[in-house]
Amino acid sequence: MQPISGFRQRGAVLLTSLLILLVLTLLALSGMQGALLQDKMTSAVREGQISLESAEYALREAELFLEDKTVTLGSFGTDNGLYTRGNAPDPLDDSTWDSSGSASIAATGFPETLAENPRYFIEYIGQTSTKEAPGDIQITNYDDNTGGSKPLGFKIVAWSSGRNGETRRVIESYYGTAK
Repeated sequence: MQPISGFRQRGAVLLTSLLILLVLTLLALSGMQGALLQDKMTSAVREGQISLESAEYALREAELFLEDKTVTLGSFGTDNGLYTRGNAPDPLDDSTWDSSGSASIAATGFPETLAENPRYFIEYIGQTSTKEAPGDIQITNYDDNTGGSKPLGFKIVAWSSGRNGETRRVIESYYGTAK
């Protein structure tokens, strides 16, 4: 009896098909890994944007707090989120933003659900100047001829953790107001 040649060909076709299937599976896995990586990058960018927006929200709340005429310079000291010049905490220290501490003030009302409420602190840095002096804030379109007192200068530092708490943003702004 002679072997039927078709059986050998079918075996070769099966082996070739399995190799092609293996290559296609590896290509599909590689494509899925790329898609997952891009999804993670997109999520990280979105998380960063939400964290930045909520820190800006806290910054604006601090500005509104300063515009409220009930805040006086006597309110500024060495804790409770209101500091005199040189006494503000380190904005990069995690304990500054701890919700159980009193180093910063919680901002409320941000429309997204966040891991923690955005927070801010304000440092009174003195009267502003219209002249170039080191360490002073210069305010344009305002001088001694406007009839008012010199504006008071404040440094506002705001922080937010974002939705999942993995992204953090700290922003700083200088603000002048006539009290």
